[in-house]
Amino acid sequence: MTHSIDPRALRIAFGRFATGVAVVTTLAPDRAPVGLTVNSFSSVSLDPPLVLWGLMQRSALLPLFLESPRFAVNVLASG
Repeated sequence: MTHSIDPRALRIAFGRFATGVAVVTTLAPDRAPVGLTVNSFSSVSLDPPLVLWGLMQRSALLPLFLESPRFAVNVLASG
């Protein structure tokens, strides 16, 4: 499934997230949701749309994120 991303909307969204905590999620091979909080999320490029976030190599979740074809970044509200 391919979704088109409005570059202007993406730029606005990235611009509003100067720093903070995000939750990055994916699905395990058995379709169970997995996720973790990160404070190392940032935008890299609008074309193509790329983001950067960090995960320690010794994390038990690393293989799940490496094998999954997609992930989601959930930005937490200030409240």
